[in-house]
Order: sequence, then structure tokens, then C-alpha cells
Amino acid sequence: MIHMIDSHCHLSYPDFNADRDAMIQRARDAGVEAFVTIATGPEDWHRCLDLAEGRAGMRVALGIHPNEASCFSDKLIGEMRALAKSDARVVAIGETGLDFFRDHCPRDKQYAAFDAQLALAEELKKPFILHCRAAEREMLELLEKNRAATGHALNGIWHCFTSTKEFARRAADLNLYFGLGGVVTYPKSNEVREALALMPEERLLLETDCPFLPPQPWRGKRNEPAYLTAVVQKIAEVRGISEEAVRASTTANAKRVFSM
Repeated sequence: MIHMIDSHCHLSYPDFNADRDAMIQRARDAGVEAFVTIATGPEDWHRCLDLAEGRAGMRVALGIHPNEASCFSDKLIGEMRALAKSDARVVAIGETGLDFFRDHCPRDKQYAAFDAQLALAEELKKPFILHCRAAEREMLELLEKNRAATGHALNGIWHCFTSTKEFARRAADLNLYFGLGGVVTYPKSNEVREALALMPEERLLLETDCPFLPPQPWRGKRNEPAYLTAVVQKIAEVRGISEEAVRASTTANAKRVFSM
């Protein structure tokens, strides 16, 4: 059986404190060989690095989530840079991006933190991980300007893609990867599945975003990486290919983008 990689999870969250080791073992039993656990703010950076200590296949992304961007400062970016440069387990910058759904953070702070993290990812030659909610147009416009300024293709992942085929086409033109998780299994996610059907095979990634957004069979419960099997099943159904083909392409894509 070809293994899977969970390209976006939050394994340091307290939701897993009672059974973290058992949860990781369930994932491995289900065929998940590697995890990228995402640190969403400075208080989480060291927790994620500590979690990866001694655990095979565990990698880390360091970021400032847009909902936490009020803490952003140049000093904080400097601390992130030092950690990312000193620890080989750090494979990406993020999650970063824009979230205008509830406006937990002033938009000017979100933009400032986003710009700085894109620049850091470029400097370190690491991929960036995007969070986007109710801000697709604004995020893509910023990324298109970034590509024009740098003069080369972007190296980023649109985590938890839940948008339309029109925005997917623009993202594909920017060479972004697409993180696909439990949302693709929801009965009302027809637009997401229409977009999924058109995405380039070499840009698809599996993710759980656990403990959030479990696949349909576990709606209302805590999500965990073992549930990627349901995501694979739905992607295979939508794209008319085998589950093994989904596992093979998404694993190869994750290893490529994260240099694993």
C-alpha cells in the first residue's frame, strides 16, 4: 500500500493531550507515513518542534495565523527566521494569509504579517502555507503582485481549499498547490468538488487540518490524521481514478514541495 502524508495538521493542540501517541499510531496504522504540524503563532512554535523531537516523519511549519496577526512585529519575524534556519525539521512558513470572515485581527496587521512571511519564505527558499477565508480575491491579487515583483513562480500551498473553480484556475496559474481535506466529502461542497476535478494532478495534497473539519463520517467529532482515508476515497471518486493513484500523486507532491 502506498502511504499518505498529512500536509497540514495541528497535532500540538490540547485536543490531543489525552491520547496523542495513540492518535499518531492510529494514523500510522491507516497508512499515514508523515505529518506537517502547523504552528499558528509564537506560543506554538516550540510546542510543535518539541512534538517532532524523536518522532519519525514529523515535520513543522512556523507561522503567524492571520487571526493572530495582532502580535506581528519585525522582531517576531526575526525570531521565526532564526528558528527556521537552525532546525531542519522546519519545512515551511505559515500558515499565513488573510481571514476577513470574522475580522479577528485588523486587516492592516494581517497584510503586514502576510507580506513579511512571504518574504521570509522567499529568503529561506521554503514553501509558504496559505490560510484564506472570505478573502480569495484580495489574497490572489497580493500573490499575483508578489510573482510580478520576484519574477518567478510562487512556491506555496493553498491550505484547506474551499473555493470555486474560477479561483482554483487563478491559483493554478500561480503554481500553487491545493490542500484538500474533509470539506471535499461534505454533501454541500459541490463547488469545491467542481474545482477539484480541474486541478492539476501534480498540485494536489492531502490534509486534515485536524482537530478541525473531519470528513463526513465523523462530522461533529474531533478530526485526526487516520481519517485521510475518507478524503482519498472522495478525491478518487471525483477525479475518476483509483485510490492508489491518489495516494501516489499526493505523496510525491508533498515530498517535492516540502523537500522531504
